[in-house]
This record gives sequence, structure tokens and C-alpha cells, in this order.
Amino acid sequence: MKRIYLTVLALFLLLFADCSSGETADETSTDTEDTSTTTTEDAGDEEAMDDTAASTDDKYGGTLRVAFQNEWAGLDPHTVSSYSSYQILNNVLEGLTTYDDDLNLQPGLAESWEQSDDGLTWTFNLREGVMFHNGREMTAEDVKWSFERLIDPATGAGNAGRVGPPETQIEVIDDYTVAITHPEPFGIFPQSIGFDKSTGIVAMESLEDDGTISIPIGTGPFQIADVEGTTRLVLEKHEDYWQEEFPYLDEIIVEPIPDDTVRETALLGGEVDWVLSIAPQNFQNLQDNPDVEVATAPQLSYDYIGMNLTREPFDDVRVRQAIALALDREVLCEAGYFGLCETIQGPVGPGSPWHFEYEPYDQDIERAQELLAEAGYPDGFEMELLPTTQYGETVRAAQVLQQQLAEIGIEASINAPEWSEWLELEGNFMYDAYICNWNGLIDADQYYYLQHRSDQVFNFTGYDNPEFDELVDEGRSISDFDERYEIYEQADQMLVDDAPYIYMYNKQEIRAYAPYVEGFVVRPDQANNFWNVWLDQ
Repeated sequence: MKRIYLTVLALFLLLFADCSSGETADETSTDTEDTSTTTTEDAGDEEAMDDTAASTDDKYGGTLRVAFQNEWAGLDPHTVSSYSSYQILNNVLEGLTTYDDDLNLQPGLAESWEQSDDGLTWTFNLREGVMFHNGREMTAEDVKWSFERLIDPATGAGNAGRVGPPETQIEVIDDYTVAITHPEPFGIFPQSIGFDKSTGIVAMESLEDDGTISIPIGTGPFQIADVEGTTRLVLEKHEDYWQEEFPYLDEIIVEPIPDDTVRETALLGGEVDWVLSIAPQNFQNLQDNPDVEVATAPQLSYDYIGMNLTREPFDDVRVRQAIALALDREVLCEAGYFGLCETIQGPVGPGSPWHFEYEPYDQDIERAQELLAEAGYPDGFEMELLPTTQYGETVRAAQVLQQQLAEIGIEASINAPEWSEWLELEGNFMYDAYICNWNGLIDADQYYYLQHRSDQVFNFTGYDNPEFDELVDEGRSISDFDERYEIYEQADQMLVDDAPYIYMYNKQEIRAYAPYVEGFVVRPDQANNFWNVWLDQ
């Protein structure tokens, strides 16, 4: 049961990222250079806030009505991994570090940090006067408590590795200084704790008698004022927010509307102001509608086929490579996401500085058939594809894959269950090949370590390559970009050749909202930040 539980949490993150975007690659840069010492005196460096136009009185006030695609799966930042949950927590919690709209690392609740000479200890200097939603000042004790709960094996946090292994030591130096010591050098630690709000700082008072957190108390621009199960949530302005200019809105009402048509109709009818996702087939119509703003950004994620390496014949690398060679990715992109995507053969797309040019899987039917014959399957075999009805693009992709695999003699059936059944099948390795999405990626560590290392919770295929593990361990131990690039280039080729995952395309990140919604920025990491949004009504 524990395996199922962790997988359910993790896969909410994977699949709750359907829509995407469209700026050029040049418009997105990820700075992973050595950040061992970073200082700022300007509170405006927090995330995208410094990009907001000078505030005026008419920006303040109002309620933003938001429609998500899916319900949130809890609000405990240490145990949830749902995309919808983190979209809420992103406006409630803050981390020691953060990323701005161009995905450059910036100070957050920490003003500066430095790494020890032996590379084991990172020391963070915290901002003073930062208030929690309950009126208490945040101190180093809250950082210690938040990080220790996250890395405690009893918590079962899939994102614990972003802070470090359970042996990581968190020491309070004084009220505004905290030191984190890892058993091995963790060169990208400042980047790692800025990825999402799983590493956000939570007030100790958030913990309930049963050891859970239902409503986290954070330092962010909004606080959770009301929750009605998973059907309605209200975010209220944090009056003592440390960046006094923000937020502009008084309130945000969040409701899930799973059906694309109903959600888009609600936007067009004025029932909601902003929607998280639209059906890709409706993109052009909505973009041409003067009553709707449609904004895009390059999504740093990937849609892929996960192969079950624990059963035959998928434990044979030649079979997996044959399947990879059978794909016409352009056709898959058009069918799966109506062309609002870019084909890939490795996990990292061209919109990221971690992109590599290694692409050995252009469609080659003859070579695919030769590999199947070498593996002992000259006449092919039968298999099952596992998309889910929760996400239409996975079903559409499966239908095209079915046709393409037939060309090399593989007879593929399609099982497209509802979301809960899909999670159970995937979590128990009861599949041949599933179709999924891995999202919210910035650093190479997120692409290669979290989902592909042999002992990680997010490794859903059973991939186990000690040489690959050594490379990704080395990659996260150092901070220099050029050195890391060479390491991950080797890891990328190894992973693509082993083909536990067969990569298809990067989708576009898309948001739609009413014309009077101002200040919102669509981000490649899929974070929805509402504190610099105002209503021009």
C-alpha cells in the first residue's frame, strides 16, 4: 500500500500538467552557474515582483475567480505532489530561494547564502521581520522544523531529496541564520530548494494533533481562508506580507472544473476570470476571441511512454529501442496535442539550456524490425498501452501509437481507465507501457535524478543502471554549469540508449483569462503566481 500511496502523490504532479506555451527558447534562461554566495538588498527581487509596473491605488482590491482543471489532493506541502495543490501552495508558502519569471535563481526568505570550503554545509541568512499568516515572525527554528519534517522517512515525502537524505543536519545558528550540512557535497542545494513549495517554510503551529497539516501557515502573499473539501478554496490577502506593495487582490476563489467545455464556457460567460487549462483543439478559436486573453510560454516538460522493465519483453533493451524507432513523433504531436508541441527524443527539450542534441530515434521501420528479430520476436508480439481518460491527449497518442507499432508487427491494445484505476495499475507495475507527462522542470537534476535514478520514488519503470546513478549523483554534487553539462550529456546518452522511457514531445503551456485580468505571467515551470495580478475593471 505504501508504494501505491507514494505513486498516487507523485503522479498527480506528473499528469496535472496538460497545457503549455509558446515563447522562443531565447526568452527562457536557466541560470545554474555557481551561486554559492548571493546577496540582495532589494525585496523586489522576489520572483517576478520586480517586473510589476509601479503600483497605483486603482490596482488594489477585488476578487479573482479561478477555475482549475482538477481538484487538489491535500494541502500538506510535505506529503502532496499534486499539480493543483502546488498551484495553491505557490501563493501561500515561500522558500529560502526562488526563481523569477525568466527562471533565474533569486533570494526568497533568505537574503544570502554561502557554501563551506568542504562543500558539505550551506549557511543561509534569513530576512528579518517576515511574518507568518498567524502574526508570528518567521525564524531559523521554522526552517529547521520544516526541513526536518520533510526529510523524516516517517513523513514519506517524495520530494525529500530536494533538501537531502535523512542524515542531513539542520542547525540553528541564531534567529536569522541556519546551516544545512549534507553527508556528501550538494552543489545545487540553493537551486533544489527553490523548485517548488514542497520546500516552503511552514509555521510549526500548522501541525495538527494527528501529525498532519490540513491548512499550512506560511509567509506568502495569500493565506488560506476557507476550504470546502476539494471543491472550493478561498485565498485571502496577507495584510502583513513582507513585500508591502503586494498582493493587489483582496481575494482569490479557486474551484475545479474538470470538463474542458464547461470550464471554457464559464470563462466566456463571465462566471470565472481565469482558467488553468483549455482544450488544445480550441486554442485558435479562443485566441481569436476578443473577449479572451490566451497567453503561452515554453513548457519545460515532456510527454513520454514509460516501459515496464520488470516484465518481458520490455526488459530487453532491443525491444524498447525498436518501439522508439517505430514512432513518427510529428504525427504523435499533431494527434496528441493538435500540433501545440515540439518533438523530442530525450527528456530535455530545446527550450532548456540542458538540452542535448543526441537524437538516435528518427523513425526507421526496417531497423526496428531487425531489433525485434534479434531479440527473438521476428513476428512481433502483443502488448497493452495504458493512457487515461483523465487526459484526452494520452488517449489520442495511444491511438496513433497503436497504428505505428502495427507497422513493426506489434499488436497493441488500449486500456484507458479512469484516473484512480490508472494510478493503481501504474503504482503496482500492472502495465506494459503507460503514457504520461513529467512537468515543472528547471534544473537537470529534476530531469535525470528524480525520475530515473534507481532508488527514487518517482522512478516508475524499474530502471536500474549503476553507471547512470553515479553520473547523476556527481551532477548534483557540484555547482559549475559547464562541468555539470558534460556529466549530464553522458547521462542523457546513456538514458536515451537504454530507453526505459520513450520521449515524444514538449507541449505548450497555455493560460486563458478575461481581458481585465492584468499582470499575470505564464511561466515555463507552470507556476501560477497571482500576487502581482490586478483587475482593470
